[in-house]
Amino acid sequence: MIKSNGLRLLLVIAGISLFSCNATNNSELENEINELRDSQAVISKKIASLEKAVNNLALASKNKPNDKNKPPQADPNKVYNIPVGDSFTKGPKDAAVTIIEWSDFQ
Repeated sequence: MIKSNGLRLLLVIAGISLFSCNATNNSELENEINELRDSQAVISKKIASLEKAVNNLALASKNKPNDKNKPPQADPNKVYNIPVGDSFTKGPKDAAVTIIEWSDFQ
């Protein structure tokens, strides 16, 4: 009986000491958890603002006319005046169209 009472007392003291040691650690852990929650909230707000900015840019790019992908249009009425120079030609010098054949044998 004495051994069992002593054993019970020893178990009660050990249990109390374990719970008392654990109480101080819980407050530190709760502080760390609260800090993590706060930083997670800040990160979530930043992500939300970035998603909003990306959506705004996507909407703006859809509404903007895409002129960069179109090649420049050639003017069919433009007249190109290229001097004939010393090139060999057949026909009158004041012809409306002059065709010049050129070759390089180097």
